[in-house]
Amino acid sequence: MVQTVAYAQQKKVKDNFNVQIRLEKGDLNKDGLIDKTVITMDTISASVPLRLQIFFLQPNKKYKLVFSSTDVIEPQYVNGVHTKNSIPYFFIEKGFLLMSAEKNDIRYEHKFVYKNGIFQLVKISSVVYDGQNATTETVFDLVAGTRTETLESLDPVKVARKKTKKIMIRPLPTLQNLSTFGDQLYW
Repeated sequence: MVQTVAYAQQKKVKDNFNVQIRLEKGDLNKDGLIDKTVITMDTISASVPLRLQIFFLQPNKKYKLVFSSTDVIEPQYVNGVHTKNSIPYFFIEKGFLLMSAEKNDIRYEHKFVYKNGIFQLVKISSVVYDGQNATTETVFDLVAGTRTETLESLDPVKVARKKTKKIMIRPLPTLQNLSTFGDQLYW
C-alpha cells in the first residue's frame, strides 16, 4: 500500500475588480448612518464583469460589507461582443435602493427596501419609446400586486390608454436572487 500525502499552500486569489465605476452614499437601513454602494469593474477578464457591493456604516465608523454580487449587472462583453447596455446607476433615496439603467433601448428602474437582512424588490418600472409617436410606461408595485401599463401618445389628438392587472408575488424577489437587471421580470 502506497500512501501519498499532498500539502497545498493556500493562495490568495487576486481581486481583479480594480476600477471603481460608481459610488453612491445614503442611509439604506434607516439607522442614521451613511451607507454606500460601489460598482467596480474587472479589467482583466475578457467579459469585463461588474461587481455591485453594498456597505453599511457601523457606529465605529467602519464599513461592513452586507452584499456583493457579479450577477446583478450584466458584463460589458458577452461572447466577445459589447452589449451596448448602460452601466446602471444606484441611488439611495429615503431608505430605498434605486437601480436605474437602460437595456435594449428600454429604461428600467428597480426599487429595493432593506428588510430582515435582505434587499426586497418592491417596485419595477420601465419606459419604452416606440420610435414614432408613443411611449409605454409600465409600473409594477410588487407590494400592492398591481401592474399598470400606460400608453401615451406624443400626438395631442390621440388619447392615452391605461391597463391595470392584479399580480401577487410572494415572497418578494430580492436583490440577492436577482440576476441581470434588465430581464423581463414579471412583465
